[in-house]
Amino acid sequence: LKAAGGMSRIVLAALLLGWGSDWAMLMPWRRHGRPALRVATSRRRPALVQNTPWRRHVLAENAAAVAQRRFTLLRASSDQESLQKAELARAASRSVAVEEVEEEEDDPVARCRAILAKSKTCEAELDQTWAPGVKIVTLPPSVTGFPSWSRYPEYVVSDADWDRGHADWAIPEGVDNSSPRVLYCHGGGYELYSPQCTYRPATTRLAAASGMPVLAFDYRKVPEFRHPAQLEDALQAYRWIWENGPDGPGRATAVFLAGDSAGGGLALALALRLRDEPIEGCEVSGVTVVSPETDLTCSGESYKTRRWVDDGSDHRDPMFRAPDPAKASMPAIHSLLGHPDEEDSYHPTEPSISVLHADLHDLPPVQIHVGDAEVMLSDSVDFAEKAQEAGSPVELKVWPRMWHTFTQFTEGCGLQLEQVPEEPKKALMQQGEFLQRLAWDWYDYDYDEEE
Repeated sequence: LKAAGGMSRIVLAALLLGWGSDWAMLMPWRRHGRPALRVATSRRRPALVQNTPWRRHVLAENAAAVAQRRFTLLRASSDQESLQKAELARAASRSVAVEEVEEEEDDPVARCRAILAKSKTCEAELDQTWAPGVKIVTLPPSVTGFPSWSRYPEYVVSDADWDRGHADWAIPEGVDNSSPRVLYCHGGGYELYSPQCTYRPATTRLAAASGMPVLAFDYRKVPEFRHPAQLEDALQAYRWIWENGPDGPGRATAVFLAGDSAGGGLALALALRLRDEPIEGCEVSGVTVVSPETDLTCSGESYKTRRWVDDGSDHRDPMFRAPDPAKASMPAIHSLLGHPDEEDSYHPTEPSISVLHADLHDLPPVQIHVGDAEVMLSDSVDFAEKAQEAGSPVELKVWPRMWHTFTQFTEGCGLQLEQVPEEPKKALMQQGEFLQRLAWDWYDYDYDEEE
């Protein structure tokens, strides 16, 4: 290298590092603390998009103005009066008094918390747009073989509720069937939502952050279907994604699990199911979840310490504002598990779905993001502590002042704020980096085993 010129040095260094060369060299490599031999050759690496438009946008934002984030509309428009009118109209539609939160203008987290605390359902404040550079492809049950089902008449909100069971691919530009894949379990208390309703902004952002195709499936909901229907649907979707990618039939190089809230609990339950009943050649490569529901007894400490109170301190949950959150959650849990008086019911400690009460040894790598200001904080903290004590590799990231599933509020909680909270985008970026790191790790490990 010392004798070579500038460009020659770069070429020689690339060859020695094994990037895309046919010059095989033995290199020390470590996985889970044990040495391995990695042979660098021209074997094709999976198509993993590490610089999607959404990631470029976030990184550019961070570099240009860490303290002054602005929406594109606000940056592009000089008509401030019309923007103020639009903000007032949006606030009125959400029963939020903008004047009540103006004093927090320099604190975007406080503004969002105040908005959420005044919202009826906190749905209108969720992100509304898709990540740039990511397309959606919807697959009907006739293509996937997933259960086709419909909602009870009293639960029908739109015509789509008569025809449920459709899955969504969120596909970043540049990926193909060689890319690692992510199976996404959406939230909603096992009762609400679908991949097409509410969740496309979330799944496209995770696809953009990770550079991987994300498959969200519409598992059967309560009250139409009780446990274990949701877990069985997740298992079927997992088998399917191993054999089918964004380009059609084709074996996966790696499959990750992801989810939020109840869907985060479902993703962890699926990981446990696959640990106990493995599918040959279909090992879970890793799991990343946000605000997972892991304890259906709702007995964690945070159900009391993070319960909303009128002073609205930074450690209180602005979304779940019932006087007794645990008691308020029980009807939905009984809808999932059955009432305790019924013969075919499950106890809230049922380990197959209330995963905190399961044995947590030998899990795949798990990353958990949770807000410090949510009543379900204990679900994440207690799960992580128990899993770590059992020897499982679990990362727990607790975000100060953040609320339940905060990663779905990257747009500023529905208002055109001059600043938006940084934490949701940072957490999403960390999810993407976690998945990418594991993807390369698994690629290199599999390659070692082949050689």
